[in-house]
Amino acid sequence: MNTKLCNCSKKQQFLKGLSVYQSLIDAATKRGIKLRITQNAQSNPETAYLSEAGLADVRSLNFTDFLGSGILHTKAWTVDGKHLYVGSANFDWRSLTQVKELGVAIFNCPCLASDMNKMMEIYWLMGAPKAKLPSRWPISLSTAYNKNSPLSVRLNNHQSAVYFSSAPPQFCADGREGDINAILHIINTAQQFIHISVMDYIPAILYAKQANRFWPIIDDALRTAAYKYVNVKLLISRWAHTKTVLYPFLFSIADINKGLQCITKYNSTTNQYDCIQKGSIEVRLFEVPAFGNQSQIPFARVNHNKYMVTDNAVFIGTSNWSGDYFESTAGFGITIKSDNIMQQSQIVKDVNEKIFMRDWNSPYAQSIYSYDINGKPVNTKVA
Repeated sequence: MNTKLCNCSKKQQFLKGLSVYQSLIDAATKRGIKLRITQNAQSNPETAYLSEAGLADVRSLNFTDFLGSGILHTKAWTVDGKHLYVGSANFDWRSLTQVKELGVAIFNCPCLASDMNKMMEIYWLMGAPKAKLPSRWPISLSTAYNKNSPLSVRLNNHQSAVYFSSAPPQFCADGREGDINAILHIINTAQQFIHISVMDYIPAILYAKQANRFWPIIDDALRTAAYKYVNVKLLISRWAHTKTVLYPFLFSIADINKGLQCITKYNSTTNQYDCIQKGSIEVRLFEVPAFGNQSQIPFARVNHNKYMVTDNAVFIGTSNWSGDYFESTAGFGITIKSDNIMQQSQIVKDVNEKIFMRDWNSPYAQSIYSYDINGKPVNTKVA
């Protein structure tokens, strides 16, 4: 961790965000770049200024009007029809300096950028005044790329199979994979391990008021995978705004670890059956430390990632893992794997080894059993 920033002023810390904002203004005023922004329906003085100054076309989406609850939670860019970004980072200065994020940027790939543009066009249409959800989206917004027919494209000098997914289902045009379907497919096709790093993991609907309910879709899939001898690791964020309801769910899935079945083989030397293969479920909580005045920054110092990596695929998304984000909240995901089923993708391998396992084995990750049912630290440290 870099502690050199601990005594910096808040102004110094948000300069990176300010430079991005100024770059957008310069792009519009000095280079004539057309800016189009879709956002959640809430007060935003920065985009209001861009709109009022004629520097950007801005539309806002109100998901309460469309679905009764939910927000636009997507974080994505497309540029010139050939570059794109999708990931966990909000367009906020804290995401550049105070929050741990993960996203993917792809350059000079018109085929992927144009496909993402189709999803963003849906947002643009729904941001129009008095917009209503159609019974079916225009055929021009449909896609040929999904889990059954990913796009073959060369990324980082490796031939990869790639497709985008979207949530909620009502925002998916023909052919578009839903986020939850993409996630379940990756879980169900993992053969060795499933490693997940998300801010929130709560198998419930939380924000639908009277319609709140248990939502075990992902939870059931992970338990089933572990029972089929797959090793599951969950790296979940712990910070000032962690909901206490999260902890019982994490204990619940972690506690089945000791009850998972074994494949046994008879050992003639010991005259016993030995366990030669067994799945596992481990849960750790990741805390981003705050140094000096960093603790005074609101909604910062958190591991904000939303991704999963297995032995054969990586999914990088924009949604937290509770049911609301798949049923009534807008988000994107990208799935990347090797185009050759006989070879592991180097991208997948790097995400697992250089990002997930680095964080998993860091001093900032502690076993769920280092905390009580309310998320309070206990004295005994558990590996």
